[in-house]
Amino acid sequence: MLLLVKLSHPSRTSCRFYPRFFVVPPSPTILVTGAGIVSPLGLNWRENEASFRVNRMNFTPVTSFDVSERIAKTAAQVVLPEERLFLRTPRRREALIDRGTKMLLLAVREALEMAKMPNLSGIDAIIIGTSAGAMSVGQDYFRTAIASPNRVPGQLSRVEFYQPQKQIAAIAAEYDWHGPILIVSNACASGANAIGDAMAMIQTGRARRVLAGGYDALAELVFAGFDTLRALAPSGIPRPFDAARDGLALGEGAAVVVLESAEAAAERHAPEALATAAGYSTATDLHHLTQPDPEGKAAIRTMREACAAAGVSPHEVDYINSHGTGTPYNDVAEASAIQAWAGEAARGIALSSTKSAMGHLLGGAGAVEAVICLMAMRGQWLPASLNVRETDASVQSDLVHTWREAKVNVTLTNSFGFGGTNATLVFAQPGAQLKPRPQPPLSSRLSIAGVGAVSPAGWGAQALLQTVTRASPLPVTQSQRTVGQRDWPCALRTVPPAPADLLPKFPRLRRASAITRFSMGAALEALSSAGFPKAAGAGRLGIIQCMFNGCVQFSGKFYHEVLETPALASPLIFPETVYNAPASHIAAFLGVNGPVTTLIGESSAIVEGIAMAQTWLELGWVDHVLLIGAEEADWVGAEAVTYYHPDMVAAEGAAALVLALNGSGPTLEHSPVGAFLNETEHTEKLRELIEGPLWTADASAPEITAQTGIPLLDALEKELLPQASKVQALHPRAVLGESMGAAGALQLALAAEVVRTTRSSARALLPGNLCSAYAVRVSPA
Repeated sequence: MLLLVKLSHPSRTSCRFYPRFFVVPPSPTILVTGAGIVSPLGLNWRENEASFRVNRMNFTPVTSFDVSERIAKTAAQVVLPEERLFLRTPRRREALIDRGTKMLLLAVREALEMAKMPNLSGIDAIIIGTSAGAMSVGQDYFRTAIASPNRVPGQLSRVEFYQPQKQIAAIAAEYDWHGPILIVSNACASGANAIGDAMAMIQTGRARRVLAGGYDALAELVFAGFDTLRALAPSGIPRPFDAARDGLALGEGAAVVVLESAEAAAERHAPEALATAAGYSTATDLHHLTQPDPEGKAAIRTMREACAAAGVSPHEVDYINSHGTGTPYNDVAEASAIQAWAGEAARGIALSSTKSAMGHLLGGAGAVEAVICLMAMRGQWLPASLNVRETDASVQSDLVHTWREAKVNVTLTNSFGFGGTNATLVFAQPGAQLKPRPQPPLSSRLSIAGVGAVSPAGWGAQALLQTVTRASPLPVTQSQRTVGQRDWPCALRTVPPAPADLLPKFPRLRRASAITRFSMGAALEALSSAGFPKAAGAGRLGIIQCMFNGCVQFSGKFYHEVLETPALASPLIFPETVYNAPASHIAAFLGVNGPVTTLIGESSAIVEGIAMAQTWLELGWVDHVLLIGAEEADWVGAEAVTYYHPDMVAAEGAAALVLALNGSGPTLEHSPVGAFLNETEHTEKLRELIEGPLWTADASAPEITAQTGIPLLDALEKELLPQASKVQALHPRAVLGESMGAAGALQLALAAEVVRTTRSSARALLPGNLCSAYAVRVSPA
């Protein structure tokens, strides 16, 4: 069994994170011992509950950005306290903390207080869902960039704090907590997916206690996007399940829950649990990027599977907190799916959409609505679906028109997002007699069944291996602004055009971003090398996509339209700006209707994707996982890279691995997280990783480094890797450039190719630059 390296100073709050084998027993019972909620209805549980009891809603004029050219003029907004919330963030950087992050910190405080935990000590991982992340910081970066041809002080900080991982790391710093931070971005299902993934970690024994939830704040780009889609209610008041409903209203907020195994809760004498986290399922609707399947097949599947996991039947479900946005297509599809899933039992199930009171919280919706389910169970009451004049004929359940008391023992909440991600969570009263969970295997070996790569070296893993091995010079172009002028050079290495007929003639690809095309190319090569067909019907395959900036080309183009010609901003572009659009397109082409998720993070986040993939495999959700890391480059990203160092070259590309358990391919192992909150800790963590058993087990194995070829930036890694001159060392970033979200995946693809050609092990160091570092070893089967 892999020995764990001590990853933090004894005085610091550290975490458990078990990357390979189960060093704690898998848990059949998962308890919710704490919850925190911030919404337009209140800043805590008490205020929100009081609002529900009086059927209060809160939609007010938007004042934080210009909506004069918009159809909708209102949203549900949170009034934050005036007190300084982030005491450990330097005052000069306080302005970089996004509103959504402040809401999330308030929710974290309440959840810990409710769970009787003085701090984050004992929390093994944080998993947070978000749709837009710190979009306001990204908007500031873009506006600042186009306003001046010169370098502008503060842009590097905006680059870093635009990343949700950096924002959540600021919360970790408040508690001096060091552990893995996973950011899930599956549009409106993100918060529910984060809670479900946390449950899976505990179920497999990878963690005993996880803080999970979701958040989003209002952002101009997102508001304009929904407005251009004509998805917002012109009146500003949503009417979910009303026969004459005409759109949704946006809101903002955050919620988190403390999840822990029953054994972990008993050990610390936790207070009485709020509920048992009983069931979870996620599936993918392949019908359309933004519109639901009218038959609701994915929704039927998630409700059926989540209830099966919980051991409850439809007639035992007392209340459904619906996705219920108030749009014509969504509500009828969900109501029809509930009827198809529950049958005659549907008439006895109470149903409401709390979005009618607080709007659609996007990435925070699933988490906030999960906490509302906990409120209903604790208080034995039902929140209302407000503003309904005439119930739509598709609704066969007991639609709750006004707050009322009721017996509530089992609740279910649905979350459906752009990209087709559907998620369902089931909660039951603590102590409820539930179906025993199937136990995963006590040990397993993660193997690589296939590899694919797209990079400035060309389309294919072999092109990557040959170019990096030879350190062949690659052409560099100067990135040109599409808006305004620039007075300094910004070098860029782009991916060459795809060979003829390499990419499928798939309708979605015609309008998709470059990152989608790169991801598709790498995915198809990886699947082909693993023995999958190049056509739909990929079987029990899951997809995990990792990225840093995502679809920046369309995001920049759309936001510029919002600023310059707001009434003409294209509704065709906005759906392609969401983080999970690339994974959605690939799933649609392959026919993957099971779990598909997108993780946002630095280059080392690909390792968090590996850990998630292994969890999915061990739980039997899928037989293979297609893991992709990708990035596209444009002038915005190229300029951002030069703020790290003027000689740094931006790049783009993608790499994909097909992962399986106990297969015949190379074995993939990774270290525990090396979590850091500042430069001193970063150095300490890298040293511990390099001195750890994973790295030192085969000191002669080739090293795949993160060195850039720039002496100042490479000094630390060269100091820590004194053996690099004595073993084969490959430096993909120095050859290809800095491809951010693709960089770690390209390192792993390169390591796998080295193992395939040499039949010996290879090691990769993924140092990260925001909050997480890892070491990885690939070895022959």
